[in-house]
Amino acid sequence: MNFFSRIFRSLMSKRPEIVLDTLTGLPTIPTIYHVVEERLRETRQVGFLYFDIIRFREIEEKHGTDLCKQMVKQVGEVLRQFKGKLYREEDMVAVGGTGSSYFVIFLFSPPRHKPSFGLTDLKLVSYRLTQQLDQLLNERVKQMGLDEKVEFHSGYTFISPDPKRTTEQLVYEAQKEAALKSRLEMILAQFVSNISHELRTPLTAIKGFVETLLEGAMENTETCRKFLLVINDEANRLVRLINDLLDLSMINTRQAAMRMDDVELSEIIQDTLLLMKTGAEKKNITLSTEIKPPLPYVKADEDRIRQVLMNLTDNAIKYTPEGGKVRIAAGEEDGFVRVTVADSGIGIPSQDLDRVFERFFRVDKDRSTKQGGRGLGLAICRQIVEAHGGVIEVQSRQGEGSRFSFSLPLAELLDEEWE
Repeated sequence: MNFFSRIFRSLMSKRPEIVLDTLTGLPTIPTIYHVVEERLRETRQVGFLYFDIIRFREIEEKHGTDLCKQMVKQVGEVLRQFKGKLYREEDMVAVGGTGSSYFVIFLFSPPRHKPSFGLTDLKLVSYRLTQQLDQLLNERVKQMGLDEKVEFHSGYTFISPDPKRTTEQLVYEAQKEAALKSRLEMILAQFVSNISHELRTPLTAIKGFVETLLEGAMENTETCRKFLLVINDEANRLVRLINDLLDLSMINTRQAAMRMDDVELSEIIQDTLLLMKTGAEKKNITLSTEIKPPLPYVKADEDRIRQVLMNLTDNAIKYTPEGGKVRIAAGEEDGFVRVTVADSGIGIPSQDLDRVFERFFRVDKDRSTKQGGRGLGLAICRQIVEAHGGVIEVQSRQGEGSRFSFSLPLAELLDEEWE
């Protein structure tokens, strides 16, 4: 072996240094790419688990950086504690970086007596570790003075070698995939929980009143009529829920037929005010408009846009105290017609603003249920507006009111695009 060959082999044999995060004592992800690369060459497959603290930045803003640092440190201790128990000694645990809220685990060997990983294997490790993190971390942060539950996103996937991608790219893509799976699983679980609750409540009421009637209450005409009215109301509630879900599904999958035409929004706004007038007068709420003429035509399904405006105005009246104000404004802005429904109501907490358009999300579940809300109206509004190529958004301060706005592209601009 000549001199240059010895030098080259010596350089190649030196492994890059693994850097430990000072807070958690765990390696940082970028410094272990070479380890992952070596194992991929040997095993052709690496299991990948991803954990992220939900609402980490919100907790940091509310309780301070020091508490969050202690929390991340505790996560590191828990992960090291279970090394060799829930996952093997040879597996690598790594943190995103100093002050990061996410951790990953690279599983280098499949379970004993198995030639390779299956998704069930990854899911099992992820589930068990999430349980332990939830239990142990929440015990410790409670002692630190945090009065709210800390929860995790957890996802899993595989990493396989790809000659067209670097190890860094493979890890980054695995992280995105695992995080997305985690988010989708959480949304699905929440959706199933919400829909079960929404269906159970009216069905329980219907079942209870029917049983009472069968036990003899139907012999009393007045009682029978009263019970049947309640049953009818609950059945109608179920019908509305199912119709809303069908609406969401069909609009989201583009199966709902949109009868697009040139629509002038001034008339829709005036009709909405007329329909909402009675409800507003009951609460002594002042309804007003501010329309900047001339209001250009938009390309839209008139019935669907009426549905959006009715929903936003109805919400504004519901959540505005007696003697308040609701105003609908409209005008042209940069190739769009922008419609805003503003109220002087109770407002929305800042931490909930990003979620108000989610299905079944309610700012205050008790308040929304009393008002008859199912947490689907705003989700339907978003789907309708986005199906028109528009944008819907909200601005609000708790105790100062809310402004819901949606923008629809001008008809003439859309026509020009297709000419």
